Parts: sequence; structure tokens; C-alpha cells
Amino acid sequence: MTDDVRWIRSYVLQEDGGSVGTVCIYQSSPEAIRKHAGAADLPVDEIVKVADTVVVREDPAPTAT
Repeated sequence: MTDDVRWIRSYVLQEDGGSVGTVCIYQSSPEAIRKHAGAADLPVDEIVKVADTVVVREDPAPTAT
């Protein structure tokens, strides 16, 4: 990963039909994110700018299912 892309975290989502998707949080420009994703051969369907962060509690630890 180049210095102009800062990965914060990713969430894995359960999609319809049993597949999975991801939402990734980056601190970077949209151009840098698309360039990085292209180099890693990863799709970028949408980039949404986060307006603000509200943290009431830290993310919980994963539970066994």
C-alpha cells in the first residue's frame, strides 16, 4: 500500500444469496483509493465521503456463531 492510501478498517457484510461484500474505511482521496484498488485488482463500486464520526462504544469483539 502506498503512503497516500491509509486503510482504517473493513467490515464484511452478509449479502443476499449467501455471498459476502465489504465496506472499507480509508483516509485518502478517491483517486488514490481507485488507483490502489486497481493495483490490487479489487472492485470499487462506490466511494462515499464520511461527514463525521460518532463513537459511542468501540467495535465489539467478534462472537462465535
